[in-house]
Amino acid sequence: MQIPDSVYAIDKSYDENYREGPVFHGRIPTTIPHGPPVSFLGLSANSRLGIPAGPLLNSEWIGFYARMGFDLLVYKTVRTHSHPSYPAPNCLYVSVNGDLTPEVLGTPLIGIPRMEPASMREITITNSFGMPSQDPSVWQKDVELARSMVGKGQVLIVSIVGTEREGESIAANFTRAAKMAVEAGAMAIEMNFSCPNVKGTEGQIFQDPSAAGEIAKKVRSGIGTKIPLVAKVGYIASDQAAGELIKSVSPFLDGIAAINTLSATIINPEGRPALPGAGREKSGVCGNGIRKAALEVIGRLAKEVRKQKLPLSLIAVGGIMTVEDIDLALSSGADFAMSATGAMWDPFLAYHMKQQNLREERP
Repeated sequence: MQIPDSVYAIDKSYDENYREGPVFHGRIPTTIPHGPPVSFLGLSANSRLGIPAGPLLNSEWIGFYARMGFDLLVYKTVRTHSHPSYPAPNCLYVSVNGDLTPEVLGTPLIGIPRMEPASMREITITNSFGMPSQDPSVWQKDVELARSMVGKGQVLIVSIVGTEREGESIAANFTRAAKMAVEAGAMAIEMNFSCPNVKGTEGQIFQDPSAAGEIAKKVRSGIGTKIPLVAKVGYIASDQAAGELIKSVSPFLDGIAAINTLSATIINPEGRPALPGAGREKSGVCGNGIRKAALEVIGRLAKEVRKQKLPLSLIAVGGIMTVEDIDLALSSGADFAMSATGAMWDPFLAYHMKQQNLREERP
């Protein structure tokens, strides 16, 4: 049986998906069960499941997935200025045998525009957007609208990124973006410290604990202590690196989300770069193939959180395609789980999880 196409139309551009919203031909459940509320960084939430920033382009996407029962919703990364997306294609299927780790990504992967996956386990993709952003005059109004679309027990998180601007440090720019998001109605802020698809320094901040700590401190000071603050990081290869990063940022954070894809060289079947334009030879890979690597990082972070005895929550992202993957992430040390690729191809994922939880709770 073939898996239906993604609700994010990967054969269309970022701008087309932004304008046209989710492609969904099913029926939205009229009732979505949930158990007792849980605390998400001090905010009441219906469940521990959400969607990271990738596919939630604007309020239409937030509203759709909120109605589908996803309770932790991260508005796609915004900036203090407008920034265009890379041209299409932005997403390609990637053929993968086994688990991807940074150690095995020395060989290029082949990206193709179409395939017919028979199961969620066959879906690994690459994405390359470059962290586009609408102008604040647009996204602030849209965040306000998105806030009105989340229901009781649902949390609107806004992902922000800083850019080094003339006369303004990257830390100051991060802080200004965070303040704008809070003013617009963000219930929590996620600082995007990891994106392999940008050409500036903002894409790998998590690899510099000192810089990450400085930015986190400034943002925390700027938004105050009442707004939960999260940092999203990429692949961390050792316990030592995880410990150094956590030690630097933990005084200012409520949570860490990991991971934001793995970086790989993507070519087409003829051996040429699959994504057009300079600087796009490498792009982020997500979906089923990166689950093992993502859980490795969650395990390292959880170990350091316990070791340092910190009140820091962990959000698992990467390779969460099924209900079983959600359970695996939570049992690996994460407090919450978020699915991007999985939710793109199975928008009923939250419904399935809650139905299973309900069955398990019955005597």
